[in-house]
Amino acid sequence: MLTPAQRHFQKVMAERRGQADEESDIQRTAHEQILHRLRMDLSRLSGVQSEETKAEMKKSMLPEYEGWIEGTLDGDSGRQDEVITRLMVWAIDCRDYALALRLGRYVVRHGLTLPDNFNRTAATFLTEEVSKPLLTLAAADADADLSSGVAVLDEVAEIVADSDMPDVVRAKLCKARALARRGATDITTKAEALALFREALTRNPNAGVKKEIATLAREVKKLSADGGTGEGDTASTDKTDGTAEPVPEKSTTASAAGKATTRKTTTRAATGKATKRKPASQKKN
Repeated sequence: MLTPAQRHFQKVMAERRGQADEESDIQRTAHEQILHRLRMDLSRLSGVQSEETKAEMKKSMLPEYEGWIEGTLDGDSGRQDEVITRLMVWAIDCRDYALALRLGRYVVRHGLTLPDNFNRTAATFLTEEVSKPLLTLAAADADADLSSGVAVLDEVAEIVADSDMPDVVRAKLCKARALARRGATDITTKAEALALFREALTRNPNAGVKKEIATLAREVKKLSADGGTGEGDTASTDKTDGTAEPVPEKSTTASAAGKATTRKTTTRAATGKATKRKPASQKKN
C-alpha cells in the first residue's frame, strides 16, 4: 500500500508530466518508476492461469497506482500513457466499474491506444468488456435481476457515443442495456428496452433478440391499454381471491315469483281444460 507521501509524489509527477511539453529528468524518472511497477505486476500476473485469480490480484494492485491515476486525470493532458490504458483494462477485469468509467472516459475522449497486444480500440474494448458480464448472466439465468447494470451501461453508451466501432459490438451494448431494463414494471422503461432491442437487431440481425422483441411488444401494448400502470388485472384478481360474492336477494325473489307465476298459469290451464270437458259429459248423461 502506498504511503501518503508516495501517493502525493505520484500525483504531482503525473500532473506535471501532462503540463510540460518536455519531461524533466525527475518527471521521466517518476514515469519510469511507475512503468517498472507495472512491468513487475504484469510479470506476476503472467504466472497465473485462472482469470478469476488474476482479477483478484488486479484488484489488490490498483491502489498502488492511485496517485498516478489522480494526477493524470487532474492534469487532463491526453498524453499517451501505457500505465493509464492498462489500468483501465484492469479496472474492467476486476469489475471496479466506477474507476473503469473514469479512466475509460479519459482514454476514449483523448483517443489513447491500448497496448500492442490488444486488437481493439479503447472504445470497442470498453463497450464489449463491460457488456459481457451482464450478457453472460442473462444467458445463464433468465430470471436474474439485471437492473443494477442500467447506470453503468448507460454511462458507457454516453462515453462511446461518437466512437467508431463494429456494429456487432454496439449491438451487444444495446442488448445489454435492454436486458437491464427488461424486468421493469412501468411502461416507459419497458418501451426503452424494446427500442434498444430493436436497435440491436438493426445493427446485428443475429443478435438473438427477436423473441425478446415479440414478448416486450405484447407487454408494452398491454400496459398501454391498462393506462401504463400495470394495474389492468387488479379487478379480476380481487374477484378470484376465494371469497364468493353474495347473490342479490332481489334476483332470488324474482326467480321464486317466476316459478309461482308458472305454477299459477299451469293451474289455470288445467282448469280451463276441465271446463271445456264438462259440456260433453252432460250430453252423455
